[in-house]
Amino acid sequence: MSRTTQIALLVVDDDAIVRAWVRAALTGSEFRIAGEAARAAEAVVLAERRRPDLLLVDQLLPDWTGTDLVHELRRRGVAAPALLMTSAPREGLNETAHAAGIQGTVLKSSEPEQLLAALRRISSGDAALQAAHPRAARQVALSPREREILQLVAEGETNAEIGARLGIGRETVKTMLYRSFEKLGVRRRSEAVAEAQRLGLLVRPPELGG
Repeated sequence: MSRTTQIALLVVDDDAIVRAWVRAALTGSEFRIAGEAARAAEAVVLAERRRPDLLLVDQLLPDWTGTDLVHELRRRGVAAPALLMTSAPREGLNETAHAAGIQGTVLKSSEPEQLLAALRRISSGDAALQAAHPRAARQVALSPREREILQLVAEGETNAEIGARLGIGRETVKTMLYRSFEKLGVRRRSEAVAEAQRLGLLVRPPELGG
């Protein structure tokens, strides 16, 4: 396959060893690396500038999670299929990835052939969710308003600020937060935000740093 017909891949991982492993795995394949980034902020710039065919993204980046990054790229119109990498299986990751617009997941311990197979699947429009990631132990159904309030809590707003923004009373905000706490099995605002993010219920990330 000629270089001009190769499938362009943006690799996002802050570990240089992992990026080297990816480069080695792609050698002689139909894929070429169109760019590498160690942080989400760099990846956003590269993705918008180079418009790669595929995204290969680590879940634990220094500034964002990989799922937050892909969700932001989708918001910006970058529709390239994405494959999410993790160093170990994570409960509920496939569901969280799917909610963020990610087509596949892969473990960094995979053989190069497994990485290539996953990239080929998402490139052809199929899903490639790694079976090693167990499903979330429980499913939590928050109402759209409860999710909206938790999203604003995650962004640092107080109950009074949330009420003013949504046009509801502060006591109503407080009541809906306590209802969310009960559904999530937590007692504090910070725990509620963390659990909702883990379950993929909050998909609008905070603003990127510089």
